Amino acid sequence: MTAMSLAKALSNAATGLSAVARGTGVVSDNLANIQTPGFARREMVLQARSLGGNGGGVRIDNISRVVNAGLLAEQRLAGAARAEASKRLEFLQKVEDVIGVPGSVGGLGEALTTFQTRLLDASGRPEDENRLLNLAQSAIELTSRLNTVSDIVQTARTDADAAIALDVKTLNDGLARVAYLNRRISSVGSQGKDPSPLIDERQAIIDQVNVIVPVQEIARGAGNVALFTISGAPLLDGTKPSQIEFEPAPRLSAELSVENGSIGSLIVDGKVLPASRMHFFSGGTLSANFEIRDHLGPQIQQELDSFVLELHDRFADPTVDSTIAADALGLFVDGGEPATSEKMKGLAARIALNPVVDPSAGGELWRLRDGLGAYEAGPTGDSSLLIGLENALSRGRVPPAGSVFGENASLGRRLATLESRVISRRNSAETDSALKNSQADAISERFLSDGVNSDAELQRLLEYGQAYAANARVIQAIDEMMDQVLRW
Repeated sequence: MTAMSLAKALSNAATGLSAVARGTGVVSDNLANIQTPGFARREMVLQARSLGGNGGGVRIDNISRVVNAGLLAEQRLAGAARAEASKRLEFLQKVEDVIGVPGSVGGLGEALTTFQTRLLDASGRPEDENRLLNLAQSAIELTSRLNTVSDIVQTARTDADAAIALDVKTLNDGLARVAYLNRRISSVGSQGKDPSPLIDERQAIIDQVNVIVPVQEIARGAGNVALFTISGAPLLDGTKPSQIEFEPAPRLSAELSVENGSIGSLIVDGKVLPASRMHFFSGGTLSANFEIRDHLGPQIQQELDSFVLELHDRFADPTVDSTIAADALGLFVDGGEPATSEKMKGLAARIALNPVVDPSAGGELWRLRDGLGAYEAGPTGDSSLLIGLENALSRGRVPPAGSVFGENASLGRRLATLESRVISRRNSAETDSALKNSQADAISERFLSDGVNSDAELQRLLEYGQAYAANARVIQAIDEMMDQVLRW
């Protein structure tokens, strides 16, 4: 064997050992980062090396990141949809829990049934003051639960408002970080260094942004990327990201709404984003929080207020209690005043028992039997008013003006309709959430299988071990040959 042949063989073996060492490091990185967010599988790219016009082993061309861009886009879209559906379901489940389902303990249905039962008990023994006291207490409990449901709905709207502010901050911070990483990746790449770790970090940041607002990632020159919402609104295209602002409210009530300008809207690059353009930011947690604050919450509040207005009107009817005049205070009051359709918004939060029959407020229990406007107590055995009150509760009635209900129904039936709507929305949200979870899981599984596969990496590691042994044997053989040549 000539000296040139020995040199070529030695070069082949030496470059092979170098490639094996680098390849082993790539496999180790892949296995160590298999659960690291944003990490993409690395592959070593080799090219034949020329030595004097002839083969001279291999050289490492680059270490490439292996990412299926289409699958990554699918995973992001599915992840944002999962987060949006989860937010919506969480709110509707909370509302269903506090309103209750038919037959549940602690719900509105139980409170209304108890109130009706106490009316029947009192009408059977109108002279029994304990039964009148139980009736008053059941009325207070009913109004208290209505107040609680309204409070929980408005608290959920307030929480959603605060979550919008947090989403906006996270979104701005994420976009600023992506812009910074764009600059760093461009700089590192121009120096001939490997920017892969920075690209991994950028991918993880974009994944976080995507949960808030699903994004399209578009490649630009020098390793940079631009980000747009799915509907095409620019978030980052260049060196400066869009600036998004939002001012949360300290506490929301039913009277506060985006329609009357009393709560905040998104401000994008100094311009208020109208409701008609909110679809540009749809699909993630940001749009879910806006939906809870501006649509789902007010919708449920309006249904509660409609129910409470009907409860009020049934017991403020002079044909039921002849001792009260039209527009006078009935059994239930709105902050010390009669409830009206014009001031219905937020009524469920304000409804209370009329103080004239509330013992804790100095009221007199006999008025439940003899009339709210009676000058003095009547015969203790007269149950006609109590029977009239129970009939007012149970007979069918057309809903008052401004109500979201349309059919003629008893108050119990009206509450059943409200419960049914809440349950239907929760069921729909639960089905949607389960579907979105299933889709996201399936796509994530495909994405992970396309990423770091531990079995494949271990197989590659075994191949590198075999290549290392083969190259080492070549070098050993050349060493032995050189020893023989030198001895001659």
